[in-house]
Amino acid sequence: MQKKNYKNLIITLILMIAFAGFFANAQIRSTDLVLTISPEHPESKEDVTATLNSYSTDLDKANIVWSINGQEKNSGIGKKSFYFKMEDMGYSTILSVSIDTIDGQNILKTTTINPANVDMLWEASDSYVPPFYKGKALAPSQGTFKVTAIPNLINQDGKVNINNLSYTWKKDGKIQTKSSGWGKNSFTFINSYLDKDNVIEVQVSDISGYTNASGKITLKTTNPKIIFYKNDPESGTRWETALSNGFRINPNGEILTIEPYFFSPKNLNSSSLKFDWFLNKEQIETPNPKNILSIKPEAGQSGNATIKIDINNINTLFQSMSKQIEVSF
Repeated sequence: MQKKNYKNLIITLILMIAFAGFFANAQIRSTDLVLTISPEHPESKEDVTATLNSYSTDLDKANIVWSINGQEKNSGIGKKSFYFKMEDMGYSTILSVSIDTIDGQNILKTTTINPANVDMLWEASDSYVPPFYKGKALAPSQGTFKVTAIPNLINQDGKVNINNLSYTWKKDGKIQTKSSGWGKNSFTFINSYLDKDNVIEVQVSDISGYTNASGKITLKTTNPKIIFYKNDPESGTRWETALSNGFRINPNGEILTIEPYFFSPKNLNSSSLKFDWFLNKEQIETPNPKNILSIKPEAGQSGNATIKIDINNINTLFQSMSKQIEVSF
């Protein structure tokens, strides 16, 4: 019995030594190496970091050579990271890394990176601004944003048509499945009153999946504001001059226009927007149009008055604003 156990022990040791030798000399493949690019989808002329990792070999003891488009750029023992700059738009960057392991093996890993970028354009698609307003409409809380992606991708066939691309949209880190898909280069959503801002991301790829680009934008809401203007019977609303306290009412009367900047919806006649007018704290009948008030002092009277307007979107929680002006007559 003892001889048999001794014989089994010798066989086990021999097998262990054989397997150890096998694994020590096992061929390491390029797939055993993980080459990470940051940023994942770089733009033209952008600085890029390449990082090499492996669980199959000790890279800290390996001689690593980095090359760009066939030209050696950096090398060294344990040189696991490499920094480089992307080529111009339309030119591929071929990144190669050669690894000589401590046990004499050589592994080559190569990847081709095509520069690409995505311009992210946004608009507050249902926010009110007066005619001829030169600025950009801003979105209030619970307002509607529309984001459009304009990618600049070039593959082996040239510049890719934006309609021949797949778009994956994310809002605050969550994929928007219904808004994603082939040719869907715009994304529309309504801001939640719980969100001060929204992070919108898009990943774009061509049919091959080898040409990719991504874009990201942070959108913030704004508070609506109300401004009083004088409405001239001949020239219309005088948008170039906002009225302030102390405005004097002509004895023959005045027409005042208020402009509710950045309220939603942008149609002031919408039943969602409630206008309440007050004169010296007394509510008066809402005029038609709702944002234009005619006022005329009584003959022979003089003094001061407070004109106030409250505007509220009855379908939202926080989209409301008040403004008042002190006038004399």
